[in-house]
Amino acid sequence: GRNWEGFSPDPVLTGVAMAETVQGIQDAGVIACAKHFIMNEQEHFRQAGSVSDLAYSSNLDDKTMHELYLWPFADAV
Repeated sequence: GRNWEGFSPDPVLTGVAMAETVQGIQDAGVIACAKHFIMNEQEHFRQAGSVSDLAYSSNLDDKTMHELYLWPFADAV
């Protein structure tokens, strides 16, 4: 997966770290961009027809998506 690219599995800690990082980058006069938006955690078998005929889908309810995935990005903005 791609989880190792993030700050933490905790959405609150990630939100704080993201907000501070974006602020620090922009204070230096550089435009910050939060990449790999929500639910980009599956590195392998993301597309049908890759190594196997299986492709995985991340299906989340709205509450989970907002509480775990969107929160850090909202803090960064």
